[in-house]
Amino acid sequence: MPKNTSLPPYMQSLYNKIYSNSFWSGIMDDCRIANIVTLGADKRLTADVVKEIARNAHVLQIGLTFGDEIEQVYRKICKQGKFDIFDISELQLSRATQKFGHYNINLIKKDATESWQEKYDVIICYNLLSEIPAQSRNKIMTNALNSLSNGGKALFIDCCKPEKYNLLRFPLKLFNLLYKPFSLDLWNKPIENMTDIKNNFRWHHTYYYGKMFQKVIAIRKILSSEDVRKLTRMFKNGK
Repeated sequence: MPKNTSLPPYMQSLYNKIYSNSFWSGIMDDCRIANIVTLGADKRLTADVVKEIARNAHVLQIGLTFGDEIEQVYRKICKQGKFDIFDISELQLSRATQKFGHYNINLIKKDATESWQEKYDVIICYNLLSEIPAQSRNKIMTNALNSLSNGGKALFIDCCKPEKYNLLRFPLKLFNLLYKPFSLDLWNKPIENMTDIKNNFRWHHTYYYGKMFQKVIAIRKILSSEDVRKLTRMFKNGK
């Protein structure tokens, strides 16, 4: 099958069968398969994403996912919310149009390394960062963080460096070396260190199953009452 030239080169070489082949994409888009691929963690991770979202929120997800994560998020948002999804794969967008045609979801062909203007209450990157190279990852994270509304949060759900006692640590590392080479970056440094604007946000970490997976939340900082008082005093003294 010829490669989909609309995809970035790294996706063509590593993930072309998944994101450009309708047969394999259909196989992967099954809750049972999604749970197997995540070693049984998909349901737990999805549930923890959903609980971070307020009803009627304005939500952006960067990248379509397999399984029922998108449906779960949509049900939480309800009709008064807004749900936008960016993806670069024409096949994935076409399949999603058929799958979610009866949902009020805005499917947008968009390269998230390019900035956008709209602001969101919640931005979700679900198993995305481990599939993209460092330069693209930095741009996507920075664009996502810059498009959060005041008090908004970005959710990064992805793999992590397992604890030393985790028996799956070495098999996972071998698998990643062969099939997901960019994921090893997430083994070597915290997610917040992958963007240049990390100091503008508060970061919270949750780990799962002996640190095989992580949920990292970035919340845009808002000035506290004490900060306002300090700035007011500084302003008055300056006068």
